[in-house]
Amino acid sequence: MSLPTFIALEAAADDEQSFPVTIAWSLPDGRIKQALIQPDESWEEDEASLLRVSELDLDLQGYAADEVIRELQYDQQDDAYYVDSLHPQEAWLVKLFDAAEKEVSFQLLEAAELYDDLDAWEQTRRETLEFLGLDPGRAEDQVRALLEAHVILTGEQPEID
Repeated sequence: MSLPTFIALEAAADDEQSFPVTIAWSLPDGRIKQALIQPDESWEEDEASLLRVSELDLDLQGYAADEVIRELQYDQQDDAYYVDSLHPQEAWLVKLFDAAEKEVSFQLLEAAELYDDLDAWEQTRRETLEFLGLDPGRAEDQVRALLEAHVILTGEQPEID
């Protein structure tokens, strides 16, 4: 059985006007990919946000938006990726695709839609973050928490090749 695919973006600041600096997504077998994102020229107008991420040296270690999108689309198995919350994730995803001059090729849905009991989902996700010592601000940790919570709530396991 393949797992739903989850995605998360980490931004320079916690608002929709910011720009993405890291993206992570899951594969149907439960593996997680992540990438640092080089700032697009249009994003560099936000100097306050750039100061926060300058130590990451995104220009040297990050990937251009079109490279990130190409890899994401290569891995895309479904018409939807699930996030813990649409806002501001959706705005950051649109900025990433705009920088690559591409249209978003999938639907972004809230992970809570996968479950009947929203309170149980939220509690399980929160407990997973705490138990595993994950940082809810890091894209890769968000995806890991969503995957772990899904397995706990549904009993689904990734297919092992």
